[in-house]
Amino acid sequence: MSSPPLVERFKGTNWEECHEFILAIRTRAMWEGKRRDSAWMADFAANYFWHKALSWHCRLPEDVREDWSKLEIALTDRWPEPEDDDKPQINPTPAAAPSLNRNGGADRSLQGLLKVVLDELNTTYYVRFAHSFCGLTTDASEAIRVRCNFASGATLLERTVNQSHSWLAAHWTIPSPKIEKGSDDYAFLSSVDTVSLKSSWTSGTPFQLISCTVLDNGEVVPVWKKDDASKIRLFVTTITNSLYLVTDAEAFLQPRSSAKRGKFFIEATE
Repeated sequence: MSSPPLVERFKGTNWEECHEFILAIRTRAMWEGKRRDSAWMADFAANYFWHKALSWHCRLPEDVREDWSKLEIALTDRWPEPEDDDKPQINPTPAAAPSLNRNGGADRSLQGLLKVVLDELNTTYYVRFAHSFCGLTTDASEAIRVRCNFASGATLLERTVNQSHSWLAAHWTIPSPKIEKGSDDYAFLSSVDTVSLKSSWTSGTPFQLISCTVLDNGEVVPVWKKDDASKIRLFVTTITNSLYLVTDAEAFLQPRSSAKRGKFFIEATE
């Protein structure tokens, strides 16, 4: 009997390595007689993620990790084949770079550490930036520092790191998400450069700077602007230390037993 086709560890270096990995898993599944068994293929592939690819894989929702057809899409979204850089990345508005207001326009009381408080457990996590998008931590020293900045006719979340500034954005994980009630599609929280307007998560999928409303109790309510006249609320959900933004919390939570619902708050600091 011939030896099984070789599958090498996938480190998440670039799109070419990603394509080689996908083809290697398909080839091995064909050799094993498992080509139509998405669960087997997903479980088999899980043994070969390494370095930053392993960290990325650990943060995926359970249903994606256990279904090769979904995992394959997630892989090509995360490591996409390069496209024309001239194509606009932010969809829909705001598309132009908002001017940073650092001369008193931003309310100094609306700044501090961004945290998530889970609804049922009243448990607090801090939002931290890891790799290409944000996750959760219990260590306040790892938390990202934000402030609300009034720009382009909206309240935006500005991430501040020493003298560096960027915008927080909702970045969808698939090319054509259903941004509506009843959808269980989800977005990551990424960081967008204030000059290039490029997202930290280079998936090529739609993203938008987060517009938000800040309530009197400090809760930050993010929204997605569908157009100039309409918007839809984004709900905060978590699975262990992973953070997701969704348009329908119940639709997202229902098939995911370990998922929790939470709220963003800004914890004031000196």
